[in-house]
This record gives sequence, structure tokens and C-alpha cells, in this order.
Amino acid sequence: MEWKRVLLRVMLFAFLGLLIEVFFTSMGGLLGKANFNLRGHSSLWMLPVYGLLGVLIVPVSEPLKICRIPLVVRAVIYMLLIFLVEYLFGVVFRWMGLRIWDYSNQPLNLHGHITLTYAPFWFWLGLWLEYLHKKLDACAVVMAGGYTAEALLKEQ
Repeated sequence: MEWKRVLLRVMLFAFLGLLIEVFFTSMGGLLGKANFNLRGHSSLWMLPVYGLLGVLIVPVSEPLKICRIPLVVRAVIYMLLIFLVEYLFGVVFRWMGLRIWDYSNQPLNLHGHITLTYAPFWFWLGLWLEYLHKKLDACAVVMAGGYTAEALLKEQ
């Protein structure tokens, strides 16, 4: 069941990440360009990026909490982890000839793969992922074990 649980966690985080990005880009169009169409966008190539973050957050967050690392420090660590994953996938995508994102025209960018202007967003996203990973993992356990809502309610 463990491999199913990990696979389901990857899938749940992947689809959640895609949903967040579509929402984020639609809000960016609304706020930045007063575009009331609310059309967001993403790429299916982003699914492994978001799925990987869902798998990485658990082995990182649990030891940090056990060692009683302060919340702000944990948020900075998550932010750096998100930047690292974003940068590495940016390099891989460019090597594959893909341009999924390009921050070259943004200030404080590194090779067009990451920009520090997103640091506040990644800071808060990391904290939200720390909170959310237990919820999504519980969903993955239920799905991997074949439990139903009715069976769970009977056990209470």
C-alpha cells in the first residue's frame, strides 16, 4: 500500500498544483491587466514538478517540526526548496527545448528559471503545503486502502 500512497500523494499534489497555477495566472491577468475573462494557463509538463514537491515536503517538514525549528525558518526552507525545484526543472525543460516559463524579463531572476519577486508567494505556499500535506496524505491513505466514506464513518 505504501507505493500506492506515495503515487496518490504525487497525483493529488500534481493536480492541486495545476489548479493553483491556473487560478494564480487568471488572478494575475485580472489584477495586472484588468482582464475580466479570468483565463488562467499552465502546462501539463508542470504535473511532475508539483507532484515532486508533494513528495519532498514530507521528509523535509517532519524533521524540521521534530527539531522545533521556528515557523518562519521552516517557511524560508520551504521557499528555498521550491526555488530549487523550480530552477532544476527550468534547466531540464530548457534542455528538452521547452519554454514552460521564462522570467528573463523579471527583475532579480537567475537564468530566467527563477525570480526572487516570487519569494513571498513561495514563502506562504511552503507553509500551506506543510499544513496541507497531512490532509492530502490522509486522502491518499483512504484511496490506496480502498476505504469508503461509509466504512470510515462506521469506525467512529
